[in-house]
Amino acid sequence: MDIAEIRRRVQAGAYLVKRDAILHAVKEGFLQQDMVDAVLSGQVVESYPDRQRVLVCGLTTLATETIVYLHIVCQYSDPIYIEFVTAYIPDETNWERPPFRRRKGK
Repeated sequence: MDIAEIRRRVQAGAYLVKRDAILHAVKEGFLQQDMVDAVLSGQVVESYPDRQRVLVCGLTTLATETIVYLHIVCQYSDPIYIEFVTAYIPDETNWERPPFRRRKGK
């Protein structure tokens, strides 16, 4: 699935936020709206077609006015909804800057 279709569904409100994404948000200090913003501004950085998922990386501004990259795993198996399976602030030790590609050897 391409990012344009994911964005279309998210803009229409056709998305669900799964438990793991909520737990990471609470732990790492971002909100559901930050996930939405990152998907709407982001790009697909990895694709997992066998699981009908993509990893999206996008920018968002946290409540502290800090701009961060956010990774969101989006599942598209449902014909209507996009599911935010998990979301997290990428670890700089595992991802290059910007975090669109894993570091070699990781």
